[in-house]
Amino acid sequence: MANPEFLLRVAVLCGIVVLISYIYWRVSKRLLGLVRLKCRNILLVPVSGLLGVATMFLLFSVWVYHGFGYQPDIYRLGDRTSNKVAITFDDGPSEEFTLPILDILRELDAPATFFMVGKHVEKYPHVAQRVVEEGHTVGNHTQSHRNLPTLSTIELQKEVMESTAIITEVTGVYPVFVRPPRGMYDDRFRRLAKLLGQEIVLWSISTRDWRYGVTPTYIERFVDSRVRGGDIILFHDSGALVKSEGGDRKATVLSLANVIEIIRAKGLEIVPLDELLHGAPPEAFPQVDRPE
Repeated sequence: MANPEFLLRVAVLCGIVVLISYIYWRVSKRLLGLVRLKCRNILLVPVSGLLGVATMFLLFSVWVYHGFGYQPDIYRLGDRTSNKVAITFDDGPSEEFTLPILDILRELDAPATFFMVGKHVEKYPHVAQRVVEEGHTVGNHTQSHRNLPTLSTIELQKEVMESTAIITEVTGVYPVFVRPPRGMYDDRFRRLAKLLGQEIVLWSISTRDWRYGVTPTYIERFVDSRVRGGDIILFHDSGALVKSEGGDRKATVLSLANVIEIIRAKGLEIVPLDELLHGAPPEAFPQVDRPE
């Protein structure tokens, strides 16, 4: 059962959509003289509906990725005045993609943070261990990559705490960073993260490498056009749009070396996440690339 807070927010968003659609319908009737032109009135109903759906999607996107109110406990980027950036990977580990990614990072001497799914750590413990052995940071990405706001409080706690225990047991390192799947969080998750001593870290640039048909060239050009000091860059080394595993991340692997070179050619330094965030002020409502 979804938690009351989530249901309340959805209900509020639906109410706003209904109100906006009604206002649009009334204003359109007045401006276009639809009292007399009944044929146009037939078209107005679906148009109002589409506007309402679009409005709801926009509002839901803002809530999911940014939330509302002051958020001193959530990091989306580091210090914009610095020349430092951090590279992060979600949804792993996997044998197919994480291992070649680690080869590239080692060859180019680039640190990264891997936000791991607990059940993938159980499946590929040797990969998770190699991440730590090669000096990279591990983060918590829940046990099975479910949408946290839709879960009961008990289910949410299990998702976060079980993955924390498994990652710690397998790698020998306690994850001090946590990232909710798809960037979806609520106040219960924020309170639990604080209790566990895990900082919530989202991102400022999504490479959109999860998209079907994405190419290495697209990823490279996208990062080249966006990256600047303080950015937290999001890649994926496993996962799929719906399932937690099974997506094709070949474009990520093929683009990674060039992306690293692009970042460094701009005079930016790739650093561990902890170094990027040290002393960086959390933002209440940052203007960043909206993730997908």
